[in-house]
Formats: sequence, C-alpha cells, structure tokens
Amino acid sequence: MYFPLFVDLSQKEILIVGAGTIASRRVRSLCGFAGHMTVTAPEISGDISELASQYPITVCERRFEKTDLEEKDLVLAATDDLELNCLIVQMCRERGTPVNDCSDQSLCDFQFPSVLQQGDLVIGINASGKNHRLVKETRQKLQQFLENNGAARTDSVRTMTEKEKRNIDMSGGKFQ
Repeated sequence: MYFPLFVDLSQKEILIVGAGTIASRRVRSLCGFAGHMTVTAPEISGDISELASQYPITVCERRFEKTDLEEKDLVLAATDDLELNCLIVQMCRERGTPVNDCSDQSLCDFQFPSVLQQGDLVIGINASGKNHRLVKETRQKLQQFLENNGAARTDSVRTMTEKEKRNIDMSGGKFQ
C-alpha cells in the first residue's frame, strides 16, 4: 500500500517518456504543479503540443536517450514499449531517481492519483492501482459534494460550520 504524500514539484525537473493517452493524462495532471517538464517521444500528440504552448514543457520529438535522465528529479515511463519502460526503470533505480512505469505497477516507486483541485484545495485519490472505477466514482462524488456545498473555494471550506462538518460521513463511503 502506498502512503499519500504531497510533494512540491515547483522546482523539479520531470521527464515523461511517451506522448500517448496515458502520458497526456499524466502531463495534464502535472500542469500547474510542476516547475518544468520534458516530454520525449518519436511522435508528439496534439494534446501534448497544446499543453506545451501553455505550460513550461519542453518537447523532444525523438526516441528516448539515456542522457534524457540527466538532472531529472522524477521520471514517468509512459510508452507502449514494455522493454523500454523497464529499461528506463532500471536506469532510474541506478541513479536513485523516483520512477513510475505506466505499464507495470510493481515497478513504480510512486503512484499517480486522480487529482481533484478546487482553488487551494487539492485532493489525491488512489486505490493502490487496483480499482480505477472506485477512484473515478469517488472523485466524481467528491467533486459533486464540493460543488453542491459551496466548497469550491478554499475560504468556503475554512468557514464550514461544525454542523456541516459533522454531516460529512465518510465511514460508509457516502456523503450525507
């Protein structure tokens, strides 16, 4: 089981190898949190290109090279090439760089949560990589709860009354 840990990525160099659906989703999640990202892939998706025009993302439209790992603080191996992902994990481990392999959870040093952000409030949701449906449903319920209770802004959350706080029943997985 993984411990939920919130990390300041604003001064970190993050490498994402791959530019497909999963890589795009991970890059989108990191936007607004990461100081700088580099995306390396033989073909760059339109989604990644669009994000690179709005956020500090360097795009390298070429195959992965070992030197791409230099001075990186965090690495995401998000290609459809299982052998390449495994090689990236091995090289990161040798360097002591935390790595996430999108194709093999057992090789991940960290997991990627579903992120819900409302103003300054950030919620990360994860089910140890085992139940993506539960994560999606929980995220939707939390988002709806925040929207319905006027807690979309941090100041609204701070001013919730004790009665409102007691009405949040997490024990049965339901919001009252």
